[in-house]
Amino acid sequence: MRRFPLVISSLGIAVALIAAATPASAENLGGELLNGKGRLVQLGPDAAPLPDVWAKTWLIADAGTGEILAARRPHNKRAPASTIKSLTALTVLPKLPLSDTTTAKKQAVRMYGSRVGLKRGKTYTIEQLMNAMMLPSANDAAVALAQANGGVQRTVEQMNDVAQQLQARNTVARNPSGLDAPGMVSTAYDLALIARAGLADPAFAAFTKRRSAEFPAKGKKMRTIYTNNRLLLKNYRGAIGVKTGFTSNAGRTFIGAAERGGRTLIVSLMGINERSDVAAVKLLDWGFANADKVTPIGQLVDPSATVPSTGEVLLEGGGEAAPQSIEAAGSVPASLTPTSSDAANPYLSIAWLVLAVVLLAAIGLAIRRATKAAR
Repeated sequence: MRRFPLVISSLGIAVALIAAATPASAENLGGELLNGKGRLVQLGPDAAPLPDVWAKTWLIADAGTGEILAARRPHNKRAPASTIKSLTALTVLPKLPLSDTTTAKKQAVRMYGSRVGLKRGKTYTIEQLMNAMMLPSANDAAVALAQANGGVQRTVEQMNDVAQQLQARNTVARNPSGLDAPGMVSTAYDLALIARAGLADPAFAAFTKRRSAEFPAKGKKMRTIYTNNRLLLKNYRGAIGVKTGFTSNAGRTFIGAAERGGRTLIVSLMGINERSDVAAVKLLDWGFANADKVTPIGQLVDPSATVPSTGEVLLEGGGEAAPQSIEAAGSVPASLTPTSSDAANPYLSIAWLVLAVVLLAAIGLAIRRATKAAR
């Protein structure tokens, strides 16, 4: 009888070792406050309340400082739709000179959904394909760019590498277009990281700001293609654009940005249940009016950023919510890999070994007791 407390205590120690050895969740990135439920904001005494935004998850941040002004479930994983084309652009732009040309192949030409109408065997410049991908969100152009970059599979692998380097740890690309695919996910937080990195590149930013561009038509003729970003089409003050998205699985998704008075704000939204530009404008208007009147709730990390060390957050609209603290975190390496496996964590392996030994001891003791009872 005395052995059971020892077995139970040992089992508890083993379980505690496993819990301690488990790697930290990617959802803690940017500050623990971002894991709170509902709308998250720290309003100052003169700040206006958050507007009603009909989206499953969203985030608004200062692109310059990386400070997150407000958010709703920013680490929730959802299908990204065509907002993933921002990651495609960020991946291929450094590798493909805009003046280079490529010939449209069967796989690109036969893409479905939003298309620019590539003709098989026709030659296009990289700049023309980038315009087609980023303005009318052409899936055929996205695949053509991936093929020019060495193939779709290679480009998708590179996209996931870039996401990890940006610390967009909850992003998994399965194709360059954003069409629904099993396992392809991102988050409002990750999309903001991707947009922030893209806007720091003048070439990327130039494409997001364009309202229209000339694109090859029949023969040697050209036609005008237009952006489907209404922030740009409706001349929202300071609009930079970035990327729209929609699929039946993802619903409406959106990354937008605008600049006023030397400050650039980024908004990212997923699962939008109203017009995307309407939701984005609500957040941007609120952000520009209140950025200096709120305390940031988190941080868009740089490749080697440090999470803020102290702070509190309240659910907007309710003073009863218990404040949560942001815990200090160390520097993060510039180049990251996906969450490590159990085999790569020696402490976790030891914990499992201890648990196995304890369980074997418990089973052996139970067998011996059962044998004595049978006698």
